[in-house]
Amino acid sequence: MPESSKMNVQGISQRITENLHMVMQQGAGLRRLNSILIVTSLVSSGLTTLLTGLTAARGPVIGSGIAGWQLACVIAAVLSFVGAICTGIAQQMRVGERLAKTLECLGRLKALDASVLVGSRADSEIAVEYENILRNYGEVLR
Repeated sequence: MPESSKMNVQGISQRITENLHMVMQQGAGLRRLNSILIVTSLVSSGLTTLLTGLTAARGPVIGSGIAGWQLACVIAAVLSFVGAICTGIAQQMRVGERLAKTLECLGRLKALDASVLVGSRADSEIAVEYENILRNYGEVLR
């Protein structure tokens, strides 16, 4: 194997390691954000449904009279608003799509890293695969 080829693969291997670290952190952050948004949306929606359902069936569950109805409506509106905001943020920021793309990139980087470590692929194949990863996941690797 020519010396320049060894240096090339060593340089690519170092970049792969750096990219792996960065993409793992990014994936963890997106996973956390996705979970927070989904759980908050589900909980607020569930609480809204519970509050409005109980209020409709039994009358005001918080307070009594008109003030109780108003309070129940205000709480239901706030909970509904929180759920809508969380859902909107998740969709606007494309959190699910970005998480999927990040995890896909992470898988390809791990496979390429394993190939480099094991030496199961030719240097030229490693270089081509790394170029493909950079081209296909530029948004993830920026």
